[in-house]
Amino acid sequence: MMLDERTVFDFKMAFPFANELGDLEELFFSRLYLQKLDNGTVLLDESRECTGVIFVLSGSIRIYKISDEGREITLYRISRGETCVLTVACLMGTGNIPFPVAASAEQKSEVVFMPVEQFRQFFYKSGSIQKFLFSSMSAKFYSILGLVENITFRRTSDRLMDYIISKSAGGTYPVYATHESIASDLGTAREVISRLLKDMESKGIVSLNRGKIIYNPPKNV
Repeated sequence: MMLDERTVFDFKMAFPFANELGDLEELFFSRLYLQKLDNGTVLLDESRECTGVIFVLSGSIRIYKISDEGREITLYRISRGETCVLTVACLMGTGNIPFPVAASAEQKSEVVFMPVEQFRQFFYKSGSIQKFLFSSMSAKFYSILGLVENITFRRTSDRLMDYIISKSAGGTYPVYATHESIASDLGTAREVISRLLKDMESKGIVSLNRGKIIYNPPKNV
């Protein structure tokens, strides 16, 4: 659906580059479409050609890679004010390029979509769009680099402990996540996460319920 005035205003709030488009602004917004996504909706996968660029207004989109065996690893997430920077590979490529990763909504989300051929024209004409994309690429590059370093150089048990402490805000809130989703985030197998959590439970570090993990921080002596 085309963008109404409220959505245009919201887009400008979420993506400041849209306020610097000058003479391109009216044409730019006429090429955008609003999509409302349910939890679990797959936007892109590795079997499809890159057909468009998405801008997130609300919710969360997970960007992930799937192995030949069907295992997943979360590369990063995008939320309000962000776009999937790997679409730059489609923008800069020639011919029809398959999307290199998969993307799906983790919750109800609103995204704005523009066909890739039309966006490519705006990209080459607007310095504000270029600045936004390259700044986004830099941030996600360091995020993926951190993921690679963690997987390569840190023990899975340590990364799982950091994950639980972070997601629970130090034990303030339960962690609502399946063993499979945690494994995807940490780049390991579900069986490994299940074994490590059981070991943590036996030591009193966590309490486990179906789909819920409660972190029990050590008491000060």
